Amino acid sequence: MAGLINNWQEQAKQLINKTESDWLKSVREQALSKLSGLQEPNRKLELWRYADANRLSQSIAAAAEPRPENPLSSELTEQALVIRISENGFELSTDCPDWLKIKNIQQISENQWQEMIFSQETVVNLANVALFNAGVNLEVQSSAAEQELVIVYDFKDQDKWQYVSNRIELPEHAKVKITEQYKAGRLNLINVYHISDRAELIRLQDFRLTQSEQVVSFNQFEIASQASVTNMHVHMGGSIQHHLHRVNFNGNEAKYKSGSINKSFDNNNISDLVEVNHLYKNNESDVTHRSIAKDRSQIFNNAKALVAPGADQSEIEQDLKNILLSEDAKIFSKPELEVYADEVVAAHGSTIGALDEQSLFYLQSRGISIEQAREIMIESFEQEALVC
Repeated sequence: MAGLINNWQEQAKQLINKTESDWLKSVREQALSKLSGLQEPNRKLELWRYADANRLSQSIAAAAEPRPENPLSSELTEQALVIRISENGFELSTDCPDWLKIKNIQQISENQWQEMIFSQETVVNLANVALFNAGVNLEVQSSAAEQELVIVYDFKDQDKWQYVSNRIELPEHAKVKITEQYKAGRLNLINVYHISDRAELIRLQDFRLTQSEQVVSFNQFEIASQASVTNMHVHMGGSIQHHLHRVNFNGNEAKYKSGSINKSFDNNNISDLVEVNHLYKNNESDVTHRSIAKDRSQIFNNAKALVAPGADQSEIEQDLKNILLSEDAKIFSKPELEVYADEVVAAHGSTIGALDEQSLFYLQSRGISIEQAREIMIESFEQEALVC
């Protein structure tokens, strides 16, 4: 993996030399300067301890095998606005509706830019700040009520890393469902969501990859008072998938609920990490992960909650359950609580095991084949994490 940071630096210098606003050049230069003092991702880092970061610099060939089945129906994309992001920018499935304003991410103003805290642990995400050259700025209007949109990532070059940055803003009382779908490409992605007072976001990240494809994503949620976020992740397959979801409660009486289904097979490598920062009083977070690994694959899923001083009456729940379907598969699961307040209600737990043999035997005794019995139990296990 030698030279990964050098490659980032060379690419960033080329972007900085292009015609851009002074403030955006400054953002890139600051990220570039910070990169120069950091190491490449490796197993000594907490967020990469159970991920094979060497794969980030390996050449990959175009996928030959079929993509894992996607249960999202065509009905969803027919009734929703679809935004397709590619090497050519973005395109819409229809005229832009009145409830949405959209523009290229590189056209935003300086006061719209969201500063993000990146460190050695998140060096790959920091590279996106220096290199992003695609993505959208979405401003949902207050008139939006139960609207739907789909963002599709569709890049032709399977070997070249694509750096995409999206900014999504929900005003007061708006209610929107946003689905992110992966179609093709080697993707380094940042999403920043601003959810204003009493707004409601339902978000689905549905990434089903072939064996050679790779995705790294950083997703930040800035949640105001009495707002609600329901966040569902489905991650399947891929040479490497590494997802970090960072949640900041910036007001009182808000809710964040997430469910995650991770499925790995062959030699997949999936990391699904959630960080929730309870910075104010009376907020609720509920994180549920269900992960399944077989063959020689591995999964790292983690939920961490920090309760700041004074953030009393915080309610936290973390429920991480995992199933191994082969002796060579590995799952690493670690819920964490870091509490600096007194009046906090918290519960967390993690289990790793196999399918229950007694339940399998019971289903077989009812005339169900062993293969069907396993499928029934796995589907039931996954249903526990469905939050939207």
